[in-house]
Amino acid sequence: MTKYFAEWWTIMARPIYFYTILKEENWQAKPLSFLMKTAWLLAFLAALVVFIIQFVPIGSTLVAGISGYKFIIILPVLITLAAIFFLITFLLIGGLFVGGLFVAFGLAALVLHYSNLRLGGKGKLERMLQGSFYSSAAVLPFGLIFLLMILTKYGGLEFRMFGVGFNFLFFLVGLYLYGLWAIAGRKNYHLSKPRAFFGAIGPVLVLLIFVLGFDKIIFPKLKSWI
Repeated sequence: MTKYFAEWWTIMARPIYFYTILKEENWQAKPLSFLMKTAWLLAFLAALVVFIIQFVPIGSTLVAGISGYKFIIILPVLITLAAIFFLITFLLIGGLFVGGLFVAFGLAALVLHYSNLRLGGKGKLERMLQGSFYSSAAVLPFGLIFLLMILTKYGGLEFRMFGVGFNFLFFLVGLYLYGLWAIAGRKNYHLSKPRAFFGAIGPVLVLLIFVLGFDKIIFPKLKSWI
């Protein structure tokens, strides 16, 4: 993981440098591994939040009124059950996150590839897949959303403020992804800066449509869950 975070920091802090020195490699190797590590890290944080928000209150009701030596006796059982439930939740969410990020960034690479070709660029889809998978570094800050969920549940943060933080973070991530995709397109397809940024608009528009749909359909349901 040390190497992962070193690459992540380079992508986030020095994206132009990263994509400039990035050598062509099989997208099914290191780039895919990088995307999967990002997905599993987010899945771990998500599973931890689900455990704290859902399982801990349920577990508290089961041990209500039990104290002293009786609690000590059942403590190993509680720890075992908690570990099992957390592991199951982590694996389920991890599978969803890996599949979701793979499809999302794979489709982004496909759209970017044909957009940049239409703009006069010359490059390979495999190279764009490589750059797109590395751009998944930008979604790791979404882990802050899970922290906001805990603050909303236990810290007195209003759900309305949670929505503001959620939308603001989504905006920043989308803006950074736009920049990363433009840089990758410029380096891979040898386009001018204006054409590279224009070519990256397509996936960003799809992302905005997804955010609007999420905000209207799914986001209100989070209030009852949190």
